[in-house]
Amino acid sequence: MDYRVFSTQLLENKRRMEVAFINLSDEITMLEEAKVSVATAHHSPAPVSGSGASRYEDKLVKLIDLCDDLRARRKTIETNLNCIERGFEPLSAYEKELLSAFYITGGKGVADRLMSKYHKERSTIYRDKDKALKHFTEALYGPDTPPQKNSRVQAGCTLQSGI
Repeated sequence: MDYRVFSTQLLENKRRMEVAFINLSDEITMLEEAKVSVATAHHSPAPVSGSGASRYEDKLVKLIDLCDDLRARRKTIETNLNCIERGFEPLSAYEKELLSAFYITGGKGVADRLMSKYHKERSTIYRDKDKALKHFTEALYGPDTPPQKNSRVQAGCTLQSGI
């Protein structure tokens, strides 16, 4: 399996995930405040029609459910952002800059800017970018070692025949 596709998607979505993390945090704070400020239940001797639950309880349950959903989303985004940061740790500053320029900030003329900055040919820049992506992917998912000739995969582990 080629994990470079997953790595590329993570990098390309990094900026959006950072913004979403902030927005989700603000939204959760707003909903937490709304849970406290929901109008109190109205006690009336009149029988309750429908399911028996009050509108206050319904609204509170919906707020709690929405908060839980947003927290789960935020946790997923936080995990992805942490993975990106850990994937960058073993890379050189040059490799980090290549990945950031090509996948995170993007834009037109990325290769040209890097060519003039580092005084390298276009093919060298792209080759270095591919190496940097490979190193980043290995930092995230481990080295890519294809199964050997006399091995078989069983329960997610590669077993050598004859062992």
